[in-house]
Amino acid sequence: MKLLSADQTQKWDLYTIKNEPVSLVNLMERAASLCAEKIESLLKSKREIKIFCGTGNNGGDGLVIARKLAEKKIKIEVFILEYSNKKSSDFLINEKRLKQQKKVTIFYLNEKSVLPIIGKDDILIDAIFGTGLSKAISGLASKIVKHINKFSNFIVAIDVPSGLPSEISNIKDIQKKIIIEADLTLTFQVPKLSFFYSECFKYVGNFEVLDINLHPNYLKNISTKSFFITNNLVKKLQKPRLKFSHKGSFGHALLVGGSKGKLGAIILSTKAALRTGCGLTTAYIPNIGYTILQKSLPESMVIVDDEINSINKFPTTKNFSAIGVGMGMGTNIATKKSFAKWLQKIKLPIIIDADALNISSQLLLENKNFKFPKNAILTPHPKEFDRLTGKSKNSFERLKKQKEFSQKHEVIVVLKGAHTSIAMPDGSIYFNSSGNELLATAGSGDVLSGIITSFLAQGYNPNEAAIMGVYTHGLCADAYKKQGNTTMIASDIIEMIPKISNFK
Repeated sequence: MKLLSADQTQKWDLYTIKNEPVSLVNLMERAASLCAEKIESLLKSKREIKIFCGTGNNGGDGLVIARKLAEKKIKIEVFILEYSNKKSSDFLINEKRLKQQKKVTIFYLNEKSVLPIIGKDDILIDAIFGTGLSKAISGLASKIVKHINKFSNFIVAIDVPSGLPSEISNIKDIQKKIIIEADLTLTFQVPKLSFFYSECFKYVGNFEVLDINLHPNYLKNISTKSFFITNNLVKKLQKPRLKFSHKGSFGHALLVGGSKGKLGAIILSTKAALRTGCGLTTAYIPNIGYTILQKSLPESMVIVDDEINSINKFPTTKNFSAIGVGMGMGTNIATKKSFAKWLQKIKLPIIIDADALNISSQLLLENKNFKFPKNAILTPHPKEFDRLTGKSKNSFERLKKQKEFSQKHEVIVVLKGAHTSIAMPDGSIYFNSSGNELLATAGSGDVLSGIITSFLAQGYNPNEAAIMGVYTHGLCADAYKKQGNTTMIASDIIEMIPKISNFK
């Protein structure tokens, strides 16, 4: 899914109006009706809904929502903020329609109005500005937003929380700004770019994308460098597994890692690689791990290093399809020296993770000419990434560095976290739609490395392997959470892989 600027999104509305064709007021009806359905699903008891509307098109959405919910005999109060004498034509149409709905109470607020009383069980709907605001909230709107934010009520923002820009490149864009602090944002057609920064979570909360059927032809000629990884995208990338295939058809993955006390990491990666569908795996590990790995994972082949507790040499790679390196590997001096020499010889697709990343960060500092294999996939968590690039003050700065690092070193950078971001060497960025808080568990990253290595071994190119791997990893956690689980260990992720392998 392409992620668009605010200007591109507005032009998509206009393109749909012209080419479907559909009037703006009917497009508003379509979008707001979907919002009303979602809001109705939140009602577990007879709770009152208070809708705060501006006088533009976002306010018009709020008026449609009010009318649709009132038709369901839900108690609705609407508060219209008269911060301007201007009202959009479509707002006026929906204002007239709402007044015909006798069961809705409408209040008009100005600077002299008493602030609305909010009951402890009320659901509050923000339809004040949406994407229609290009400056900081002030005056009456500021007063109302502050009032709404004071309460612990569940808040739903329509399209974009009022006061939050759709696009942000700097922490200063939200510092000291008055912004609705929503629990849920119902956004239209595509997520907004600002939703993917951790600092914006307090405003956006969880978000849900509502497909309002904007005209699909518009996207064909739209250029963007930002994308959202969805189920449809991953299903299009997936290759069929044919009847006469054999284990050699699906590649041979080499997993390099493990050290004394950290053999679990390489076992998790190797098992995840097999579960994801590569035909063969070989684990290269310290001598101490031979019996452990053979007993815990008999499906994998094993090669051991001469060193007992760590890896001091690295294997030849000519018989393999792809490599994953670093999981539990350790960073001692002998390992570091051998890894530096070995990495420069690698020609195969490779994923570099964990201690291989930590060693790489040291090598970058020591040697200005240090190079990663072209199109290598790096999978750091934020602290590992900070070791590679220097500490970032916030997620805005970190994302900028991620893109720059990817382009400079011609590598794919998978920065793990909520909505894991994948920076490509061409400057594009992909944000993941799958996954949840259950992934915050020891060994989760090792499983991800195994999954991505498996896709590389099966013949997916590095961009595809990174996208599919990240999405698969998150989808396993989503499926596990749907079973009612509130905690998870890394092995649980692996066991879910076959259950979501058709991406349903």
